[in-house]
Amino acid sequence: MPIFKDNYFTNDSYSLRLSRLEILKNYIKYWAKPLSIPESLTEWGISAFDKWQEAIKAVKDNKEKNNEIYKALKEEDDSTFKYYLKCKRLILSQFSQNENKLTTYGVTERFPRNRADKIKAAETLIRANQQMMERGDSEVLPQEFISNLKLLLDTSNEAFEKLHSIDQTESHQAVTKQVELFKEDSKKLRMLYAWALMTWSPEEAYLVQLGFAVKPKKFEQKEEEVEEEL
Repeated sequence: MPIFKDNYFTNDSYSLRLSRLEILKNYIKYWAKPLSIPESLTEWGISAFDKWQEAIKAVKDNKEKNNEIYKALKEEDDSTFKYYLKCKRLILSQFSQNENKLTTYGVTERFPRNRADKIKAAETLIRANQQMMERGDSEVLPQEFISNLKLLLDTSNEAFEKLHSIDQTESHQAVTKQVELFKEDSKKLRMLYAWALMTWSPEEAYLVQLGFAVKPKKFEQKEEEVEEEL
C-alpha cells in the first residue's frame, strides 16, 4: 500500500494523484458509513480514478498523434532537401564557369537553416530550370531530376499542411479538461479529508486507505523518564 508524504493536494504530481485516487476507489465504500461520508462524495471517490486515468490517456494519445505527424514531416523534408543538395552539387560542378547561371539557380549561397528558406531554395531551382528551358537553353538539369525534386517538394508541403490543419482544438481541450479535473479533484480531496478528521485524528493509520498522508505521532516521554535523564 502506498505511503503518502503529505496532504498538499494541489502539489500532487499526476502520477501521485493517480495513486491517491486508485487507493481511494478501493476503500471509500468500506469507510463511507463509519465516517458518515456524504453519498455524493462517496460516488465521486468511486469514479474519480477512472476519470483521471481517462484524462491522462486523452492527453497522451493526442501528444502521440502529433508526434507521428511531426515525424512524418521530418522524414519527408529530409528526403526533399537531400535531393535538392544533390541537384545543387550537380549544378555547381556542371556550370562552375557560368556565374550567371549559378546565380539564376540560386546555388551560390550556403544552404539555409530554417525550413521556409530551404523550401524557397528548392522552388527557386525548379523555377529557374523551367524558365531557362522555355528560353531555349539546353544546358539545364534533365527534366527527370526536376520532376523528382518537385514531387518530393510537393509531398513535403502536403505533410506540412497536414500538420497545421490538424484539429489543435482537440489537443487543447484534452489538456484543459485534465487541468480542470485536477483542480476539482483537489477540492474534493480536501472535503473528504475534512470529513475523515471529524472521526479520526490526523495520526490515524487508516487515512492512507483514503489516499491521505498520516501525521507522525509525537514522541511523548513519561515523567519518570524525564527525571531519570536529569
